[in-house]
Amino acid sequence: MRSTIRARRVAFTLIEVLVVIGIIVILIGLILPAIGSVRATARAGASQSNMKQWGTGTVAYTNLNKDRLPWEGLPNTNQFAINLQTKQFWANAVPPLVDGPSYREVVNAANTNQTPVPTLENSIFVDPAATPQEGAPWPFPDPAAPNGGQESAFYFNYVPNSQLNNTFISRDFAGEEYVQGTTDPVQIGNELSQKSIRLSHIKDSARTILMVEMRANQDELPSTDFYHDEDLARHRCDWKRLAARHFQGGHLLFADGHVGLVENAKATTNAQDSRDPNTPGGDWNTSELIWDPMGPARNE
Repeated sequence: MRSTIRARRVAFTLIEVLVVIGIIVILIGLILPAIGSVRATARAGASQSNMKQWGTGTVAYTNLNKDRLPWEGLPNTNQFAINLQTKQFWANAVPPLVDGPSYREVVNAANTNQTPVPTLENSIFVDPAATPQEGAPWPFPDPAAPNGGQESAFYFNYVPNSQLNNTFISRDFAGEEYVQGTTDPVQIGNELSQKSIRLSHIKDSARTILMVEMRANQDELPSTDFYHDEDLARHRCDWKRLAARHFQGGHLLFADGHVGLVENAKATTNAQDSRDPNTPGGDWNTSELIWDPMGPARNE
């Protein structure tokens, strides 16, 4: 009889079990968001570190090249083979200055090993938190591909600000072609090295953007967003393709060397306080962000 009473005393009632389960559920509900936040912060930190490397390498490049920034490349994807063969092209010029391979070496290695160029690994070119859009890496015609191949591919998550040289080139090189009918890297290298803005041309370096963390997937933005459908097969971009995967924003490298995480909605709002790309006279240079340091930043 005594042992039966003792057994009853140490057993849990149904209400006590339910209370314990409820407490556990509440604790899990509190812990999981905190773990998610820590992971998101770590992912953003890794991406910020990559962008800081680009900043270090870019400043080193300007120190070696009379203050000139590396060449942003020809805009058309079908012209990427010319970019790839040019040593002043940003993806070739900057990485070796921070102990990385040029992108020409990355593409050549992929072709030689018959593997895709990287889209998921953590490197100076790729954000490990990015989810590549279907179709990546982006193919381009490449006469230099080995074994008579006619196609290679590229993929970047960090790219130059495509607005940076707009006014500079149109003002100082109006009517001139980027490439005068040649694909010889030495010839076009000498020509194109003069068509990149100098750091000394940038008067407000703390607000002027050099590089952009690009969106890897259209669905980083809602399907109703003005910029959701922008083509992401790019090696340079502006606000229209800014990432939104890190706390609804992406990292920007500024001309003074600092890296900032900027909300996508903020970066895509113009001086007229609108995100509409068809804003009459819209200028995306604002009191906090400068895309074109020599003129208005237009939605082209």
